[in-house]
Amino acid sequence: MSNKQAEIMQAAISLFQQKGYHATSMQDIADAVGLQKGSLYHYISGKEDLLVVIMHDALGQYNARLAAVKGLDLPVRQRLEMAVRHHLQGIAENLGMLTIFLRESYALRPEQQEQITRESDRYNRMFEELFAEGVASGEVRALDPKLATRTVLGACNWIYRWYRPDGRMTIGEMGDFFIDLLFNGIAAGAPALPHLGPNS
Repeated sequence: MSNKQAEIMQAAISLFQQKGYHATSMQDIADAVGLQKGSLYHYISGKEDLLVVIMHDALGQYNARLAAVKGLDLPVRQRLEMAVRHHLQGIAENLGMLTIFLRESYALRPEQQEQITRESDRYNRMFEELFAEGVASGEVRALDPKLATRTVLGACNWIYRWYRPDGRMTIGEMGDFFIDLLFNGIAAGAPALPHLGPNS
């Protein structure tokens, strides 16, 4: 990807997040990067293809992070905690990109949605396999891995609606809270979870 293409993608992420995908025009993107609308097509083939690139990039980052965590020689529960932290950190670091991914995927054509779904399913599968490994080792409760994964990731994903970098909690502190809640629940008297630390 050239510097100009990267600039165009960042401008599109910002505009899609602020205005929404459908409300953003190619002229808006061209204006944001100082190009004539016709010149924009030298770098990208269209707004829809740009949306696909943004989503592929977001999923690629997530899949790479989770694959690295999954392959570590650590207890499963510790890797699950790290996976939750990395997931939240990924949203915080790429808030615009993840907002678009979670909010705008319906705008893709069916064949494009199928491509994105394959990558998303790969991520979910890795998370499910990690959870199932924990069930097999006795480190986590024998819950349905698919349902448990959807519950955990659904809770994490929703922060794109309300997380603010200048909020009262850092993303590391939020990771502590999520892990405590997801692993210990809300029952009174639940044991304190030994946290990995905000930068783990």
